[in-house]
Amino acid sequence: MATLVKSIQTVQKHATVSYNASWNVFEPYIKQAERKHLKPAISRELLSALIAEETPEGLRADVIELLEEAAVKLALLAYSKTAIISIGDSGLMISQSQNSKPAEWWQVRDLQRELFKSGSDAIDEALEIMESSETDFEEWVNTESYTKFKELFTRQTKDFQRWFNINNSRLTFQQLRPHLLKVEDKYFSALLGNETVFQIKGGINPEEKKALEICQSAQVMLCLAEVAEEGLFLIDRSGLFVVSDEVQGESKQGLSQRERENFSLKKQQDGNEYLRKLVNYLKDNPEVFVQYALKADTEKINPVYNTKSTVSF
Repeated sequence: MATLVKSIQTVQKHATVSYNASWNVFEPYIKQAERKHLKPAISRELLSALIAEETPEGLRADVIELLEEAAVKLALLAYSKTAIISIGDSGLMISQSQNSKPAEWWQVRDLQRELFKSGSDAIDEALEIMESSETDFEEWVNTESYTKFKELFTRQTKDFQRWFNINNSRLTFQQLRPHLLKVEDKYFSALLGNETVFQIKGGINPEEKKALEICQSAQVMLCLAEVAEEGLFLIDRSGLFVVSDEVQGESKQGLSQRERENFSLKKQQDGNEYLRKLVNYLKDNPEVFVQYALKADTEKINPVYNTKSTVSF
């Protein structure tokens, strides 16, 4: 399988490794890092195109440089977990010599933490370039890795970051997508109707753009309420972050269970308030949101009450 990082010289360019390090030792970990981290982030199609590119220029060259760095750092992270262990006829053995000894566990943990952070940051920076110049990365724009966010109100990292801190992490935003989709289906579809949802997402005029902004604020708050209950993300007073098991022995302290419950309740209330604001805004602009006005008039004539709804208008 061809890889973006093709030689030990590229590894040495992005990380401090021994001058006599062997490419054969690192190659399996490079393949693993690109398959596990790069392909889901930028799509198989774009990764294949960048691997095959012989003389990249401009922003594509910048992205390749960043993705090479990410692959090297994340490959070294994987390597660090098994580096001193050798497998042979005698079973599993630990390598050690008179002139050297294995690193202490806390030294390994600190190294792994830095490798994971720097590798993830490089992917984030590459995605930021791709988002800002989509025409230079058409292979990505035409894949599910890109289009799956177009079906949401909250489509880009910056849209989420505006309402709650995720450290501008595109990787965190990608992990949030299923929860954003769940919220959209749970709260918006029945409330607005498919025609109005489609209109707001494709909005061009100022009223439609304003409605989209309100939808994003509600979606972010309701998404936070959902993930706080599930405990899949680390939430503290500075923001929301992905919980990763990549760093051995890593322990992060977030909100307590009681604080999570209070956080979830507060974000649910905030989300409900934004939904009320959205409904009032649509009602105030019936000449723009015609389908919503017709839907509202129909419900006045034939009211249907959902006693199980968590949002009441």
